[in-house]
Amino acid sequence: MFSSLAFGSKAQSLGCVENSVINMSQFCPAVVDSVWGCDGNCYLNPCEALFHSGVTHFTHDQCLASQQCHADFTYSDFGGVANFIDSSFGSGVGTVSYVYEFGDGDTSHNGNPSHTYATAGYYLVCLTISDPVCTSTSCRYILAPGGGPCTPMFTASTYCGLTTFTDLSTPANYSFADWDFGDLSTTTAPPGNITHQYDTAGTYLVIFTMHDTINNCTTGYSATITVTLPEVSAGFTYTSTGLPDNIVTFANTSTGAETYNWDFGDGATDSVENPTHDYAANCNYTVVLTAFDSAGCTSIITAQIDACNTGIPTYSSVLNSLSVYPNPAKENINVVLNSRMASDVVLTVKDVTGRNVVESTPIHINAGKNNYNLKLPALSAGVYMIHISDDYGMMNTRVLIK
Repeated sequence: MFSSLAFGSKAQSLGCVENSVINMSQFCPAVVDSVWGCDGNCYLNPCEALFHSGVTHFTHDQCLASQQCHADFTYSDFGGVANFIDSSFGSGVGTVSYVYEFGDGDTSHNGNPSHTYATAGYYLVCLTISDPVCTSTSCRYILAPGGGPCTPMFTASTYCGLTTFTDLSTPANYSFADWDFGDLSTTTAPPGNITHQYDTAGTYLVIFTMHDTINNCTTGYSATITVTLPEVSAGFTYTSTGLPDNIVTFANTSTGAETYNWDFGDGATDSVENPTHDYAANCNYTVVLTAFDSAGCTSIITAQIDACNTGIPTYSSVLNSLSVYPNPAKENINVVLNSRMASDVVLTVKDVTGRNVVESTPIHINAGKNNYNLKLPALSAGVYMIHISDDYGMMNTRVLIK
């Protein structure tokens, strides 16, 4: 005598097997409360019978005692491959044999097989186990990824704080990708390489999911990357003999740097660490110091000096690091700026010709981490430079507008 499972009134009026009640996201604990389904199969418990196989009528009459074995399996997918893990048990007599029917015409005699479906969708998968004493079959619907023609892959490299992800997926012309960078930043992007600026050095788990509507597949790939950030920071002081000679001696206070480039603002340059420069009669000049670390990463400080003044001003950029997300972006970007101290900065967005397409009024920032949301105007797709400057220095990073 079969009875209906009272998980809901809907089950009371349904036939033996109803696909409409199947809910593969329903968690069923691995509790042995075996039942015979009206379809003639044995199930581990009522939850699995109803939600995983759609069996609405069953009996508790001595299922495992009479059957003496029980077929069951779990399922997961990643990278376009469906993985089946056997959780069956036999009578204990002889050797257990396995037959998986994947619902697409293919079969396997492996206890823990992997299978690639050509097309994404729901499939009824059945596992039959047999030994010299008994036979048991368990069936359930799975949502297969359909990853046959799709293979996601990327490599990552970090240079001067900017991490570039090189897309090696096939086919290369898939529809779009979802990126999870492991630092709470995510983005959706077209096929191809992508860059991301991390705020903090460390190890991150990056998850890349490609979607291909033509080949009807959605597949994922993940990798752990290690990010290092540059520690170079430019700074200097200067002294001047004042009028009439205007000889200025620069003392380099940069940290983490190995080589330097000085632009004295009058057309002259130098690459020594602590240069001396003889200015003409004018007093005010814009001096630019670029400091390079061993990897070629840079920090730039731009400052106005008074060659006629015999004081000892100190110039050191308050800016530590700059990053933006999402990258690529479309309408809004979040600018993350780390500062040594409170200051006022100006944010500009420049196109590839150097033209300012966005320029903010002075923005007050505090010491530590600052977040600023910038709403972008309608921009053509391409690479743009995000430029942050204060009275003593500036920092740049790139953003891809899609």
